[in-house]
Amino acid sequence: MTNNEERAGQKTADASESWDITTNLGATALAVAAQRAAETAQTHPLVRDEFAAILVAAVNEPGWIAMASGDLSWMGRENELGPRTAIVGREYVATRTVFFDEFCASAIEQGIQQVAIVAAGLDARSYRLPCLAGIHVYEIDQPAIHEFKQSTLRAQGHTPIANTHPVAVDLRNDDWPIALTEAGWDEAVPTAWIIEGLLPYLSSTEHERLFRTVTQLSANRSQLAAEVYHHATSHFGSERLERWKEEAADIDTALGVDVDVTAFIKHDDATDTASWLTNHGWVTETLDSRSEMARLGRPIPADLIDTAPASSLVTAVLPMTHEEGVAAALSRCSEDEQDTPG
Repeated sequence: MTNNEERAGQKTADASESWDITTNLGATALAVAAQRAAETAQTHPLVRDEFAAILVAAVNEPGWIAMASGDLSWMGRENELGPRTAIVGREYVATRTVFFDEFCASAIEQGIQQVAIVAAGLDARSYRLPCLAGIHVYEIDQPAIHEFKQSTLRAQGHTPIANTHPVAVDLRNDDWPIALTEAGWDEAVPTAWIIEGLLPYLSSTEHERLFRTVTQLSANRSQLAAEVYHHATSHFGSERLERWKEEAADIDTALGVDVDVTAFIKHDDATDTASWLTNHGWVTETLDSRSEMARLGRPIPADLIDTAPASSLVTAVLPMTHEEGVAAALSRCSEDEQDTPG
């Protein structure tokens, strides 16, 4: 067994234990925040998340701070493969951030009043998205992650725009819906669910359990957005995964940080999320992240298209029942009659 294999095996074992912001799965949240900070530092960024750099800086480790700076000189010359690949990775994270930001805005425009962010990590939407002002946002994640994010931003004088409700619970605990309810979430009210950066780390059984629970908790007219990797397809095949491992090793060496999230990926999950949702009553739409990157002016270079990050960005709506539809139609007719001059 090689040293890398031993390290991967140890990480996989450690992933079943508790973790904080710089260890195990906590480091994945930190890495994504560093990517958002790096994009924000660009001249014409796709997203602006000034809170990301604050959170990364709070770990007080030079490697993470360098990653968040947006300067890739530590990886080599700008036209070399390493920096070019890193840029595509950063732009992928920015693209998916835009996708979920737009989902939030659209859901709220359609009347959604509560949002649940599953495995929220260092997501700062509650602080930076104007559309969330006055909206109840339930952020579900490990207690250590909540404590780090809240204490760090509070110390800098930042308060959420949204009515934020931290739900400090491990999603591996089947009782997490109880914690969600105790935090004030209302099962009778339509919810917008955000599932970002989570599904690669779930087995097929865990995937089934998560979406079955979310479906059971969702009132009619609830909405959902998810980032999906299909492990056995071109989205997440062996070549892509091997390239990801190589990049993680390069970053480890250059910065002295541990960002090899590939050790936590579950390879048995061939579940088609969109099909699962459709088969369980949701009306779904799917976008290819590569098409979205091109739409936003960040197309993947031709020589990297087969190895760069790629996912399906899925949105879904749980439609109203027939009875509710009839009631809504009658209500609209009544309103029209009242508006008609006598």
